[in-house]
Order: sequence, then C-alpha cells, then structure tokens
Amino acid sequence: MDCKSMLATLCALLLIYAPLAESASPRALGTLSAVGTTEVNGNLTRTGTSIFPGDHIVNQDASSTAVSLEGGSRLILTGTGALEMEKSASQPTAKLEKGSIAVLTHASAPVALEAAGTRITGGSDDAVYAVTVNGNDLEVTSSKGKAEVEGAGRTVEVPEGKTLLAKMTPPFPREPQTGAPPAASGGGAGRFFTFEHIVIIAAAAGAATALALAIKDLNRTCKVTGSPSTVTCD
Repeated sequence: MDCKSMLATLCALLLIYAPLAESASPRALGTLSAVGTTEVNGNLTRTGTSIFPGDHIVNQDASSTAVSLEGGSRLILTGTGALEMEKSASQPTAKLEKGSIAVLTHASAPVALEAAGTRITGGSDDAVYAVTVNGNDLEVTSSKGKAEVEGAGRTVEVPEGKTLLAKMTPPFPREPQTGAPPAASGGGAGRFFTFEHIVIIAAAAGAATALALAIKDLNRTCKVTGSPSTVTCD
C-alpha cells in the first residue's frame, strides 16, 4: 500500500471511530463555581470546571460551591461538606454525604438529592429547599414550593416555610444466605432508611436567612421576601 492509500485509509478510520469515541465519553452534568477551597476527586478545583457523573466534591471550611446543571437546576454546598454526583436514567442525582446543601430544582429539568438514606425531590413543581445531614440525623427546610422526602415505606411532604427534623434508621443487616439467593424484587427500595422520629416545625428565621445568603453568594437573583422563612428566586 502506497503512502497516499494508507493516508486515505487512516482518514476513513478516523471518521468512523471519532464519533464512537465521542459518544462513549461521559457527558458533563453541569459546571462548578466556587467561593473558597473546593476539591473534586481529591484535586483542588476552580470556577468553570465541568462536573461529570461519579465526581466527588468536597468543601473545605466555610467554602460555598455551586453546581449549575443543564436546564437551570442548581446545587449549592455550603460550609464543610461532601457530595457525589451521578446520573440516573431520568435525572441527575447528588448524594450528600455530610454537611448542608441548598437545592434549586426546576420542574422542567429536576434534580434529586439522596441524604441519610432518603431521596428528596421538589415534587412536580419548581422548588427551593435546604438539607443538612449529621450522621443519621436529617433536616430539610422548604423555602419555595415543597420538598418530598422518600424513605423506606413512606414519603413525607415538607410544605413551604416548614422544616422536617428526622432520625433515620438504616436497614437491619440480613442473615447470611444458606441457599440460593431470592429473586430480585426491583425498585431499589432496600437502600432507604426508616423514619424513626419525625417532627415538622416552622422554619427558623435564622436557618432561612442563612439559606438565602448561601444562595445569594452564587445566585444574585435570590432574596428573602415577606416571612423570613421564604426565599424568592427569579
């Protein structure tokens, strides 16, 4: 094969395999912006970094880190904390391992949050809510719309201006299998924790104001209006 024929063959192969390589690459979930010290997968990062499924985000000290997702939803990790991003079949999901996070979710492009063995969403509407995890203690404050908190066997709705305080219990360890394993039941419900204690109270003014300030650091269109427990975002 002469040089011209070999070059033509290589060009043809590039045209065939380049689209395949591009489609195999993971698609970014969104873009990160940070105030303070933030690590992604153990490396210091900066504003403008693309965030992909599987990325592990860690805040140091009093940092604030926002992940702006496609479609306009946003996650804002405030103070010391950690979360991991993933992409399910239907929507992006963040797993809050520790700390506090504000979630601005749009009905047209929703995001879900997993925390303390629960799955939290804004239902079918736009919503703004904050979540704090301390071990198995869960706190969810809804500032716009509602937050739906799904645990094992039940879903608790947190209305606007209210705070859910819950103690979560992990599933009991299963006995060792002596025979063939049972057929899978599907649905993934086994990962959910059980609500042990639930209290819903009026959102504390201080907590709501802190949420508004955290959002304002990275989203200038959010402000507290009316009741201190209400955050309005344009």
